[in-house]
Amino acid sequence: MDYKNIDPAKLMETLFTEHPLELYDYLLRGTLTEVYTELKKTPKEGWMNYPSLLIDKFAIHSSSFFHLSSGIIEHHKSGEQVRMNGYDLFTVNTTFRAIMETYATFYHLFVEPSSHEEREFRFLLWKIDGLTEKSRFCINENDFEKAKTIIESDKLILANTISELESCKFYKSIERNQLNEIYNPAKKHYRWRFLFINEKITPLSITALISHVFNTRAFINTYKYTSIHTHSNYYAIEEFDKIRGKTLSKEYTDPLTRLAIITTAMLIDDICSIDDSVKLLVLPNPVILFIKGISHSVRNFKES
Repeated sequence: MDYKNIDPAKLMETLFTEHPLELYDYLLRGTLTEVYTELKKTPKEGWMNYPSLLIDKFAIHSSSFFHLSSGIIEHHKSGEQVRMNGYDLFTVNTTFRAIMETYATFYHLFVEPSSHEEREFRFLLWKIDGLTEKSRFCINENDFEKAKTIIESDKLILANTISELESCKFYKSIERNQLNEIYNPAKKHYRWRFLFINEKITPLSITALISHVFNTRAFINTYKYTSIHTHSNYYAIEEFDKIRGKTLSKEYTDPLTRLAIITTAMLIDDICSIDDSVKLLVLPNPVILFIKGISHSVRNFKES
């Protein structure tokens, strides 16, 4: 597709419903690339570089999702006369689950917080939880060369990060009984997913975070659906048995692509909201209206 010559108004009006995979391609290689390129022009240091790393992760997952959704695996009935592409049900769903979790993490850590201090606190708690999980790997000091050095280095980084967290302004502003809900070093209890409303902390599971960030049953049910494919649930294998060897229609595959479009639009809108240089980027007006309209509708959705 020639992105320079495309009519954005026509694109937004027709492709979302008729050819969502083409629109998804346009947003990934067009709009998201432009916005992210502008973001990267301003160097970031330390923890403030991690939004870019999560965007990188999101883009890599999204590229894989696009190609998988296009049917890159050749169907077993394909031959010299007719080339047929199959649909990898399992990997498509597992990849979209990763897309949702990556976006939810980005939003929770760097978009939702109301202050720079709160972003730093959320990031440090996320880092502590990650380092703690790494320390639980079954690795002994003599397993391989430099294993002891790595283990000792990780312990030092974890201790320094805990000290950094306990010194930060936002940490000191939280009441102790509230803080205990998500932070207890003695028990190695760290929960970086939480709500902070009216000075009250409510810990969240990953599923609850997805529900909070995406706010619609379409996304919540899709997350649960993609999880059963990730974990080889009975229903996932039963569904595989029913569709195995069949050519799947767009009615089957397009809904997930549309959710990927919505997630990408939300990410683009968020990047524009948190970075001053990106706000100055001039995008086609129909594209801006489409992105902001979708993001607003998800954020403010209320079940009837």
